[in-house]
Amino acid sequence: MYYLDLLGTLAFAISGAFKAKGQKLNIFGVIFLGIITAVGGGTIRDLIIGRTPLFYLLDKNYLIIAILGGVLAYFVPTFFKRRYSLFRFLDSIGLATFAIIGTAISFKYLYHDINIISTISSISLGVFTASGGGILRDAIMGDVPYALKHGSNYIKSAFWGSLIFFALMNINQVIAVIVSMSIVILLREFISHYGIYHKIFLNSKQMY
Repeated sequence: MYYLDLLGTLAFAISGAFKAKGQKLNIFGVIFLGIITAVGGGTIRDLIIGRTPLFYLLDKNYLIIAILGGVLAYFVPTFFKRRYSLFRFLDSIGLATFAIIGTAISFKYLYHDINIISTISSISLGVFTASGGGILRDAIMGDVPYALKHGSNYIKSAFWGSLIFFALMNINQVIAVIVSMSIVILLREFISHYGIYHKIFLNSKQMY
């Protein structure tokens, strides 16, 4: 899960920085928005539950990878444009991973028993961990957040990933992770019209 978390951080940083690069921001703006996308949801989650120091201050790898993603997106945007289906797929992996980690951290830090409050809180914070960075990025750039637009299944995918993980985590955590990630990837990449299945196999128009 740790390495998947880092992979998700890289994918989120690249997607955020790539969008910023498309708006003609300078390198500092590109890197900043890449970092915001990568760690923004987790930051607000930790502040809400009072979990400090923030995770990327304890483990420098998160910030290093987020900065690296921003630098790569700034200097080689053509590479990511041509292979954006791949990085959108990695973004979906990141979404699933962040939903799981956000749910697990929130429950472990705040609660000991499963009840209606712990269920709603943990799943909600899992969804926000997964989608919050992208929402903050779009808000800073003055756009309506993509995750909230009609036709997007971003939050829906994060919700089902968080819910399924929460339901299965006390039965078998490995199975919970596998099933949760599979559902998120299925929703994002095979059911969504903008996923890798439609892009590569059905040649539908790509949109992120």
